[in-house]
Amino acid sequence: MLQFSLKAANVRALPSQLLVEPAPTHHSPTVLRLSPRSTLFLEGYARAPQYRVVEGCVALSQSLSDGRRQIIDMIGPGRMVGIGVGERNRCSAETLSYVTLEAIDSVDHAELERGLEEMVLRAQAHATLLGRKTAPERVASAILDLADQFLRPSRGCKRNTICFNLHPTRGDLADWLGLTVETVSRCFTRIKKAGLIDFNHPEIVTLLQPATLAEIAAGSRAIDNTNQA
Repeated sequence: MLQFSLKAANVRALPSQLLVEPAPTHHSPTVLRLSPRSTLFLEGYARAPQYRVVEGCVALSQSLSDGRRQIIDMIGPGRMVGIGVGERNRCSAETLSYVTLEAIDSVDHAELERGLEEMVLRAQAHATLLGRKTAPERVASAILDLADQFLRPSRGCKRNTICFNLHPTRGDLADWLGLTVETVSRCFTRIKKAGLIDFNHPEIVTLLQPATLAEIAAGSRAIDNTNQA
């Protein structure tokens, strides 16, 4: 769950095609507005400054020499990127949607402590997910996590339901959850057929039974497809 971002001062540290110039406004923090699939910074380069995500989704990842990728966290609005230790980035960062970042000129001790605590707790939870959870449990956990981070306004959802923007592709989810794309797709289909979620649009998911989904994510319940053809 290490994190990242990019500023004009780092222009010489990264290839020019990876850079997005900040868009400063008078009497307001420096702001970056990035398109989907923009690289914020790369693993191994000089450590990036700190930003707060205002809008959108950023993925943190590490890669092996043969190109295999492990996404280690998905970062949503309100969370900080760029928290880390040492002089170099421990991961790469990529936007999965249109993203707005706000530069953090200074972070007080309490906010930094909260950010580090969240980073450690999420890393621990992800280690448990990868090491002990079944494929359906992993996908259910991911759905709940993303719903919490990317909740859509209630006016855009069906009555008495929760819906969210699904920014990661099935491939992104596979790299996050340690599964194949096919397994992720099968799990989504099973969860949908069980009446727990719905999606008419691939990037908008509706939670129909979040409590049941939480039980599946916790390993205390299996997906019930017995009534499905």
